[in-house]
Amino acid sequence: MNVVSAVFLIVFAVIGICAFVREFTIFLFRSRKNNTVMFVAPISGKCENAEYILRSAAARVKWISRGRNDCVICLDCGMDGETKRICQKICSDYGFAKLLTKQEFFEMIK
Repeated sequence: MNVVSAVFLIVFAVIGICAFVREFTIFLFRSRKNNTVMFVAPISGKCENAEYILRSAAARVKWISRGRNDCVICLDCGMDGETKRICQKICSDYGFAKLLTKQEFFEMIK
C-alpha cells in the first residue's frame, strides 16, 4: 500500500511542479501593457481537419490566456459550405472564437 501511495504522491508532485513552472514563466514574460492573444487560423477550400485546427487553437489560447480578451479567429479564405458549417459550430462552442471573412478581419485590425 505504501508503494501505491508513493506513486500517487510523486505523480501529483510532478503535476504541481509543472503548474508552478508554467505560472512562473508566464509571470516572468508578462507584458506591462494589456495585450491580448489573437490566434488566426486561415482556412480555404475543403479542409478535412478544420475542426482539429480550431480546437487546437482554442486549447492553445486557453493555455496562454490569463483572463483577458484573447480570441481565436477562423479566417474564411474561400472555404466550402460544409467546412464553413463546421467552423461556425466550433466558433459557437467556444465563446472566444470568431468566424471572419478577410474584409471583416482587415477592418477589425485597423
